[in-house]
Amino acid sequence: MKTQLRRRARRMMEAAGVIGIYYRWRERRAIHTPVERADDGLPMPPRELIMIVAGTNGQPSWFSAEGRRDAERFQALARAHGVDFDKPTTVLDFGCGVGRIARWLAPQVIAGGGRFHGSDVNPRLVRWCQANLDGEFTENRLTPPLGLSDATFDLIYAHSVLTHLREDTARAWLDELARVLKPGGVALLTFHDENYAERWGPPEARTGLEGADYVVVNNALEGSNYMSAWTTRAHFTKIAGRVFEVAQIEPGGLDHPRQATAVLRKP
Repeated sequence: MKTQLRRRARRMMEAAGVIGIYYRWRERRAIHTPVERADDGLPMPPRELIMIVAGTNGQPSWFSAEGRRDAERFQALARAHGVDFDKPTTVLDFGCGVGRIARWLAPQVIAGGGRFHGSDVNPRLVRWCQANLDGEFTENRLTPPLGLSDATFDLIYAHSVLTHLREDTARAWLDELARVLKPGGVALLTFHDENYAERWGPPEARTGLEGADYVVVNNALEGSNYMSAWTTRAHFTKIAGRVFEVAQIEPGGLDHPRQATAVLRKP
């Protein structure tokens, strides 16, 4: 009963256009918890900014450890699919947030003579990255284009970005990422698949995917953690396959909340 009342209240706030005020209040309240320190020698963003991108209570220890783990996983996947980090490499972190992965990967790319570029829809996050991290960081809008030249990047990755977009917006960004990727380049994109929905998702996602290919939960504040998008691996293969070769899809984790990861190649 309480869950149904909360959902009804959220829908009323969405209709009234005040859900953003309530959601940001919830975020600010959540960060007032004890801090687990993370002394990794790198700049640590304010907990409020960590909350905006991660939807957690902004613990620096989690931010540091998970960022390094994801950077290593993406780098290993990219190498396995032909990206040569031993040569100068151009990399785009699409939806870079506050640099959770970039803080680890950008220095390696730049040290190897490459170029690292991050882009995000939130100007506060972009400004923090510009002031504290290696690489170039720019703001993008909720919808394309990026303002970058065609065929610029050897590698593009986006962690938990498509997971907060409606299908039309996700399709538009797939087209745009294909545009700025070099022929033969690799894109690593995570999404909420049926595994993730079954084990970690809300009831609306689990039941929704039984009868639909693409499901949006909390259909407001697109691009934020308030909205979540869910799709099957088969449907993601279909919409990505319009502009990419789908080389591999790692299913979402059943024993650990890891999103599905698509490895895409530009023909």
